[in-house]
Amino acid sequence: MKKILILFITWFILLSVVNKVSLKFLKDNTSYELPNNIQLTHRFWIVPWLNFDGRNYLEIVLNGYESKSQINDLKAFFPLYPLLIKTFKSCNPIIVGIAISLVSFLFSLFIFDKIMNQDKISKDRRWKALLLIILFPTSYYFFAFYTESLFLLFTLLFFYYVNKRKFLFASIFISLASVTRIVGLTLIPVILWEAYKEYRNTKKIPWSISVSFVGFVFYSVYMKLTTGNALSMVGKHKEWGRQINIFGIFIALKDGLLKLIFKSQLSQSNMLIYSIEVIEFVCALFLLILLIVSFRKLKFSYWLYIFFSSMFMFSSSVLISIPRLILPMFPIFIFISKTAPKRVYYLICLIFSILLVYLSSLFLRGYWVA
Repeated sequence: MKKILILFITWFILLSVVNKVSLKFLKDNTSYELPNNIQLTHRFWIVPWLNFDGRNYLEIVLNGYESKSQINDLKAFFPLYPLLIKTFKSCNPIIVGIAISLVSFLFSLFIFDKIMNQDKISKDRRWKALLLIILFPTSYYFFAFYTESLFLLFTLLFFYYVNKRKFLFASIFISLASVTRIVGLTLIPVILWEAYKEYRNTKKIPWSISVSFVGFVFYSVYMKLTTGNALSMVGKHKEWGRQINIFGIFIALKDGLLKLIFKSQLSQSNMLIYSIEVIEFVCALFLLILLIVSFRKLKFSYWLYIFFSSMFMFSSSVLISIPRLILPMFPIFIFISKTAPKRVYYLICLIFSILLVYLSSLFLRGYWVA
C-alpha cells in the first residue's frame, strides 16, 4: 500500500511539473477563461486539466444537457460523472471534478493490485503492471476533468467482485460503469460468460446479473422522455466525429494508414498534429497485435473485455482518441508484465515515459491529443 501511494504521488508531481515547464517550450493555446460564476485561485495550475471534453463535462455540471452554449449535443456524454460533481453543491465544481478523478485513480491502483493478488500474480509482476498503467502515455487523463479514473475504478471493482463470485456487486458496478461511459456496456458479455461458468458449475443461474442493465436503461428512459428516442445518445456520437459502423475497423485502419503515409489536411503543415496521427495508428496496431498474441494467454474474461472494448472502439470508424481509450483496458498491463522479457519491459517503460511527458505537455497547452 505504501509503495502504491508513493507511486501515485510521484506521478502527480511529475504531471504537475510538466504542466508548469511545458509553458516554456510550447505556445499556450489553453483558455483560462471560466464561467462568470466560478472563482478559482491558482488557475494556471488547475484550468489546463479542463481542456477539450473537460469543458463539456463542466458545461453539463453547470447548465445540464439543455445548455445552448455548445454547437454539438452534449447528450453523447454520459451523466454519472457530472451528477457526482453536482452532489457537492457548496464546493467549486472544478476542484470537485479533479478530486474525484484523482481519488478514483488512487483507489483504482489499490483495487488493481488486489485483483492481481486474486490471480496469484507475484509481487514483482504486480508492481510492473502498476508501473505500466501509471506510465502509459495518456495516463494524464486520470488527473483530468474526465471520466477515465471513475470508469477505471468501476471496471476494476466489477472484476474484483466477479472474481469473488459476488454477482450482485459485480452487476452494480457494470450498471455504474455503463452510465459513466457507453463503453461500459462491453462488460456485459463478460458477466454473461462468468454467469454461464457459474451455472455450469452449480446449475444455478445468478439472476442478479440483470442489475447490470439498470444504469443504461435509466439513461435510455431519460433519452426517450427528452428526445423521443431511447438510444439517441448513441446517435449523438456522430456529431462528435464518431459514426458507428460494423466495418468501422477497416475504415479506421485505412484512414489511419493514409494519414501515416500522406498526412491529413490538418497535419500537412503541422508536425505536432502529424505526430498524434502517427501515435494513434501505432496504438491501434499495438492493440490489435496484443489481442492476437494474448488469446489463451490471458484469463478469458480479461481477454473478452479487451476484445469487446476494442471492437466497440474501432466501430466508430476513426482512430481518434485510441491512445486514451486503451487506458481502462487494464489486462493489457498484466499481460505485458507477465510476458515481456526484462530488457523489453524496461524499454517499454522508457518509451511510455517519454510519450507521457510529450503528450501531457501538448494536452495541457491546449493541443488536441486523444
